[in-house]
Amino acid sequence: MKKLLILAMMVLSFAAMAQDKIPVTESDYSNTSVEMADAMRADGKIYVLVGVIVLIFAGITVYLISTDRKISKLEKSIQS
Repeated sequence: MKKLLILAMMVLSFAAMAQDKIPVTESDYSNTSVEMADAMRADGKIYVLVGVIVLIFAGITVYLISTDRKISKLEKSIQS
């Protein structure tokens, strides 16, 4: 059963294509603007995006620090 499931997943993964190949032109190499970032900066939404990313990373950092302190406290209590 497990081998059949693995075989089915392999067959399905061969058929899945993420995207078609697009030829690279000379204008692609000289493109220096990012349209999405320019539009978000013009609308003022880029600051909201940066703020959300900073909050997520800050939350993860606080969680990791608090977890580390709890683990350190447990290690000390086990050793004594």
